Amino acid sequence: MSNLKISRLSFEYEDSNRYIFENLNLDLDTNWKLGLIGRNGRGKTTFLNLLRGKYCGTGQIQGNASFSYYPVKIQNSKNITFYELQDQVAFEQWKLERELTLMNLDPDLLWQPFNTLSGGEQTKILLALSFIDQDSFSLIDEPTNHLDETSRRQVAEYLNKHDQGYIVVSHDRDFLNQVTDHILAIENTAIHLYQGNYSTYETTKKRRDDFDRERNKKLEGQVKKLNQEKVQFHNWAAKIEARKKMGMKTQYIINRRTRVNKAGIGHQAAKMMKKSINARNRMDKKIAEKEGMLKNIEAVPSLTMNFQADYHREILQLNDLSLQLKNSRELFKSLTLSLNNHEIIAIEGKNGSGKSTLIKYLLGITQNLIAKGSYELIENLKISYLPQEFVMYSGSLKDFAKKYHLSYEALLSNLKKMGFARADFTTRIEKMSMGQQKR
Repeated sequence: MSNLKISRLSFEYEDSNRYIFENLNLDLDTNWKLGLIGRNGRGKTTFLNLLRGKYCGTGQIQGNASFSYYPVKIQNSKNITFYELQDQVAFEQWKLERELTLMNLDPDLLWQPFNTLSGGEQTKILLALSFIDQDSFSLIDEPTNHLDETSRRQVAEYLNKHDQGYIVVSHDRDFLNQVTDHILAIENTAIHLYQGNYSTYETTKKRRDDFDRERNKKLEGQVKKLNQEKVQFHNWAAKIEARKKMGMKTQYIINRRTRVNKAGIGHQAAKMMKKSINARNRMDKKIAEKEGMLKNIEAVPSLTMNFQADYHREILQLNDLSLQLKNSRELFKSLTLSLNNHEIIAIEGKNGSGKSTLIKYLLGITQNLIAKGSYELIENLKISYLPQEFVMYSGSLKDFAKKYHLSYEALLSNLKKMGFARADFTTRIEKMSMGQQKR
């Protein structure tokens, strides 16, 4: 294994007005098991793509590590899994079967069409593929998205069986605690390195933020005081300038009262004006220095969901519902439940048990399904749907809002709360990062 040295790395997307990363400096050991965290759209996938050379930024990434990447892109999911994987990555069959065995997964799954595998099975096979080369440094992008609790535990155990290092992106704190010894945290346009797992990072980060907030409070008080003194100096300088420009008659009166000649007053005013300018410049410099010392502590604004009000108490009713895949197994049977207004229901179950299929059925997507029983939805109910699979969109945000009958202003407001920069509101969706598109 080796070290990765990142020096002065900056990156921005084409047609974007802001940096994703700016002047980034990091030293990483490829023996480390690193967790990469950050809010959606902050550049986690972008950072992985920079490391493996898919994207190019300014600055340097030095090191002789070879990279493997999860997930590889499946081009034809109808193909037999083994042949489809071989089209994407060169590997020896026995090595992949070795990794699948470590994952407690049946190697015979390789001889099924990829699209017949459950989301969890697909995830595990693609993850095993990224570890067949034991000398590579694996870049793992959100492996837990399609996994149930049991599968997440299996994947964590699998990662812990390997000595080789990796970078794993995940929002699952428990998972990160099990599989990491260092954390890379994206904050604004920088990445900070923390030693320890996620819990250690949280403790260290809170301590640092608390210290920075207290320091900011003191600095802001000092800046306020300096600004007040600056105003006083400005008022004093204005009075001196006014004296210098007084008319002869007023000056004569002043001369009589102060017994100072005109030339003396002019010289004194010029001298005092010079002093005031120098003092003001010194204050501006002090204020800039103090403001430059303020720490930009990243805050996460609250995001509210404005659900449409409805006078109905019961919104959804399932009556003895059973779902079965055509020419395949029964997913579940005799499901009866009701969903009332303002209630929130979580659907839990193993991979392949029919959670996503149930949601699609309620949306009217019934292809390849055999249903028994019934369900009732109230009329004119507006349903929003966030699919498990990533969907590609194109065009402007305004076009997107118009197509889906959304308030453009409300869309921008929610995107801003989720860390979307105003400068990116005019970027076409297909030009945005994956994290931005997901939001």
